[in-house]
Amino acid sequence: MKKQITVIILLLIFLSQACVEDEFLREEPRDDIFAENLFVNYDGFANGLNAMYANVREQLDGTETVNRDALFQIGTDNVFINNGAGATDPFNNYVDLNSQNDLVEVTFERLYEIINSTNLIINRAESSEVDWQGSNAEENLANKNEVIAQAKLVRAFCYRHLRYGWGAVPLSLNEITGTTYRDDWERTPVEKIQEQMEEDLLFARDNLDMVEETGEVNSAIASTMLAELYLDMDRPDDAADEALRVINSGEYELMTERFGENASEPGNVFSDIFDNVIRESGNNEVLWVLNNAYDDVVGSAGLRRKDMWQTDTRKHKIVKKRVDNTDLYHTLNGGKSNGRLSISDSAFMWYEPFDDRYSEHCVRKYFIYPKDGDENATEYDTLIYTNMKYDNPDDLENHYEWPCVRKWEYLDPYVFENAGRSSQYDDQIYMRLAETYLLAAEALMKQGNNDLAANYLNAIRARSNASLISGSDVTLEFILKERSRELVTEEYRKHTLVRTGKFYEWIIKYNPRVDESKVNPFNQYFPIPQGIIDGNIGAVMEQNPGY
Repeated sequence: MKKQITVIILLLIFLSQACVEDEFLREEPRDDIFAENLFVNYDGFANGLNAMYANVREQLDGTETVNRDALFQIGTDNVFINNGAGATDPFNNYVDLNSQNDLVEVTFERLYEIINSTNLIINRAESSEVDWQGSNAEENLANKNEVIAQAKLVRAFCYRHLRYGWGAVPLSLNEITGTTYRDDWERTPVEKIQEQMEEDLLFARDNLDMVEETGEVNSAIASTMLAELYLDMDRPDDAADEALRVINSGEYELMTERFGENASEPGNVFSDIFDNVIRESGNNEVLWVLNNAYDDVVGSAGLRRKDMWQTDTRKHKIVKKRVDNTDLYHTLNGGKSNGRLSISDSAFMWYEPFDDRYSEHCVRKYFIYPKDGDENATEYDTLIYTNMKYDNPDDLENHYEWPCVRKWEYLDPYVFENAGRSSQYDDQIYMRLAETYLLAAEALMKQGNNDLAANYLNAIRARSNASLISGSDVTLEFILKERSRELVTEEYRKHTLVRTGKFYEWIIKYNPRVDESKVNPFNQYFPIPQGIIDGNIGAVMEQNPGY
């Protein structure tokens, strides 16, 4: 109970001292007495980090029934809006996207709230009064640097979103308090944002272990993020070094054999990765897991990946007619969903037919309902998903027969009657070694070492029984498609397309809902929220071009 109360207090501190809603640029003076009392020793900072991680995890919670960080996945080449929810609708038609969009505004503000929580930890850790609870000076310094390193990595993680989402953004490195609040922010050039990210990530890389406690960031995550950053900065040699540092560390491996509690059940190793997400369950591929707990545990979050990505088949006319027991229906089909987002048909067609990642264990191609609507039935009818045509793009609105990935299926483990709840309370993968392999391949290709790049791509493809490639097959187009095949719904696809300069070209080419009349090149960046611009009364905050 004492730990739960501490987490609540710290969450309130972070929310009260962070950039609350549209007040990021016009923060009013606030009392910081609680922080003064709590950040006095290593235990206090450990609790502060727990609250910081809770804020990160809440990015997978939602607004308008999509995750906040869905903003960096929707309206790309491989994801379109299916069952829209207001703020998401403009990402099928960017002409309607403006600076008052709720999802854009909430996500922007929330990222700065997290940044301020990291600044709070980093700044207060420099106090000479802190008891780092080590047995000697060396342990004290190690404890201090470990705390700062975790906060700096999360700060870089937030600026990564901001850089790819908005381009030049305000760079905030100091805790906002009653004496430091400002209303004269200016947008910092992307190059300066990248430099700060590099500084933060290098510190994290050098002061964290390659493997840390489950749920905490580590040196492998820092190097993987550095690899992506160096590609963004056109430094492929450094990118390759960072990616290979993780791959060759001996601490992680691509999972290639069945494992975990369902290893003897129908499935494949790719489905096992998402059935057994933590290292303790035998998953040596996962780099970062967001720990979560059932909703009666303080600090848990009702995540919405399932609700967002799984097709809302309960609204299908046959299901509506024949199924009375919706709890049973949801139990048979991976849990309740709203099907807000769908994978483009292009992305599904990028798989070879025998690729395990496209098998029925990894992509839901049919759904099950009781024969004759009998909840006690022992026989079931199935409806095969065959409708992936989009001759009329308008037919994709509220489309209830679209296939979906099964990475985020979730059944409430406690109460059958809760099978129809939208939220899920489970640990979730946030970064895998497969992404490190893909970054390594891209860096090696940019070095001109296509044969070695093919080896790393083949390591991923072989475990899913996809055909192997040669160095002559390695192109940026191939890597982008392989990233989708492996990481769809995990990857922040918008980041990748912006980084590689393919946003406009690929969204027109592969998104079934978007053509040249619905998107412009400037849409690679979101508008700066109008509330931020209006609140910055001490300086002019320029809007992104086109909005």
